[in-house]
Amino acid sequence: MKRMLASILSLMLVCGLMTGCQSKPAESGESKDNTEPAAADEKESGDLPTITFYHHYYQDDAVDAKAMRALFDEFAELHKDEFIFKPVPVEGDPEAVYNKCIQEIASGSFPDIVETGGWNVVPAASEAGLIMDLKPYIDADADFKAGVGVNYDQNLVDGKIYTVREQLETMGFWYNEDLFSKAGADTPDQWQSWDDFVAAFDKLKASPDVKTPVSLNQGWPTNIMFMAHLLGTQEGRDFIDTPLTTFDNDAFKGTVDFVEKHALSQIDTAYFGAADSESYRDDFLNGDAAMLFNGVWEASSFVGDGLKIDPAVVKPAVFPASENGKHAAIMSASCGYVISDKLSDAQKDAAVAFVKYMCSPEVSERIFTEVLAMPAYLGLDYDQYINDESADPVVRKLAEACKQCAQADYQTCAMSSLWGSDVEMEIGGKYAAMHDGSKTADQIVAELDETLN
Repeated sequence: MKRMLASILSLMLVCGLMTGCQSKPAESGESKDNTEPAAADEKESGDLPTITFYHHYYQDDAVDAKAMRALFDEFAELHKDEFIFKPVPVEGDPEAVYNKCIQEIASGSFPDIVETGGWNVVPAASEAGLIMDLKPYIDADADFKAGVGVNYDQNLVDGKIYTVREQLETMGFWYNEDLFSKAGADTPDQWQSWDDFVAAFDKLKASPDVKTPVSLNQGWPTNIMFMAHLLGTQEGRDFIDTPLTTFDNDAFKGTVDFVEKHALSQIDTAYFGAADSESYRDDFLNGDAAMLFNGVWEASSFVGDGLKIDPAVVKPAVFPASENGKHAAIMSASCGYVISDKLSDAQKDAAVAFVKYMCSPEVSERIFTEVLAMPAYLGLDYDQYINDESADPVVRKLAEACKQCAQADYQTCAMSSLWGSDVEMEIGGKYAAMHDGSKTADQIVAELDETLN
């Protein structure tokens, strides 16, 4: 996962305080063109309003990018007699779109509409008074509200919803059933608490047939386990739901201690990579690791020639909680579509129509089956895919993972969405000390608190 440039971190210091993300009980084919949007007095083309939409789905060879561009183009064609909708891909990952927004904010403007892929531009843009509040539109349309799903609560900031994302960063984990069996360890579907996780981890570590219970790095996969453990206690959920002012909290310290003692310090250095290392995925896919802490989208990796593990032994799971039989998962809406507040009424209506379209049940189903992601719309019937033996095996496995996360007893958003990427990086920077045991939980918390001041 790429991180923000140091020069723009100062704009994000308010991320953790402005987010509405909390723990919740379960409930175009255009060429790559960085054309600037038209000036305000040129945004009307003839009698039709024009909307320029910047997104990061530029790759010609990526399945998800091609599927998303097709949806954008179909929307443009559907409304060609009402307005001109111009999707413009920005080369690079979502950070490139974020950086474009930051540049425009600095000059007092904002693109017509953007898709930021999780990079939270809302604090800087809303502080400058440049983006629309979507909540009135959502409240006025029950179907729209159903379509945005967890966006409604997670992206609620001071009574306003500035962003909606049509797909979720949804994370439990994946496990190799065969390795669990060889180790004599209970599989995650049998776990009732984190004690069962520890017992299984110890058996996996002791087994000569398992090279490592899990492979981690100093960022993303460890963040997933960290947030899941914190979510698993009432005290942890209370901490998640409280604006971040200090890490000096018993639940947070307990999670630091648990992740250190029962995960990071228990894996060999060969299976503990740098923050930008993808080896944790490779170690699972080549059969070394028994568990993979990553999102539901990983389902697409368990097919194809050259795969060193049997896809049939790969199963999805959600994390346990402190209460027997309860489970936790991460379902993060984060930052997605953001609309300029400087548009004409006709342009605003067109932009809102696009977001509604992307959150509709019909498009949500295509996001699931074609983009291979979990849509924000939570009304999708995953059982129809799970029970269809003729369905694409990737889609079936994805459906199993999405259903488990959607039905988890406790849910929260990703660490970066909750506290901001700057805080996420600071916590990730402590994993090395947790791996080698060079610092206590109290020392780590004290150092983290210094970064908040």
